[in-house]
Amino acid sequence: MSAEENTVGRPGQRVVASVSAICIQPIGTDLVAATAFDTLARKMGHADVLGSLRRETLWLLSFDCEPGRATGLTTALAENTGIFVNPNTPRHVVVAPGDSIPHGRADCREALGVALWSYDDPQTGPTEAAVRERMRVAELIALRRLTLWWPGITPQDAPDKRVADVALSMVATRSRTEGLLANPHSEGWYLVESPHTPAMMLDVVEEIEGRLDVIRT
Repeated sequence: MSAEENTVGRPGQRVVASVSAICIQPIGTDLVAATAFDTLARKMGHADVLGSLRRETLWLLSFDCEPGRATGLTTALAENTGIFVNPNTPRHVVVAPGDSIPHGRADCREALGVALWSYDDPQTGPTEAAVRERMRVAELIALRRLTLWWPGITPQDAPDKRVADVALSMVATRSRTEGLLANPHSEGWYLVESPHTPAMMLDVVEEIEGRLDVIRT
């Protein structure tokens, strides 16, 4: 399996998919991120280690076609339809299968991110239907919508702990003073500590959900 590909479907009926992505960043002040930053820094005691907090939406698109075709379809969906991107407001980047999702300060992100997704996302079904039925993109297999959080933490800010440990303390909500970004009962998440292709990120998401399915059964 290459970095461009992911397998989807039931065992025995799996299809090798080309996985691309659309990264969407708000323009101007992101009130959701600003509120989360204020809560983490001022109310939860992270002001000494958290310098910033940014957020973006990530759509992962799985297609039953070769990678070049998947990239072309993703670009057209992002730029010409209004289904994923409001052309008047957010900035967006299309990530081709095999390319890395923007990561790190060179890409105006951070060295460590938090990928978060809902187990039952109400936007996914209608969006899939719009792509397949209204735009007639028969090659689409599946969509996933994630949120990427980028906490501005550096080792200098957290000398007594690993940066990942500090980030973990901000993620899963366990009490009024611990965690905020994810609800562990309805959302999955993991720390993105290195650049991922869209297929790699989808593999991690599906692996985490697979482990949860085993636990629940």
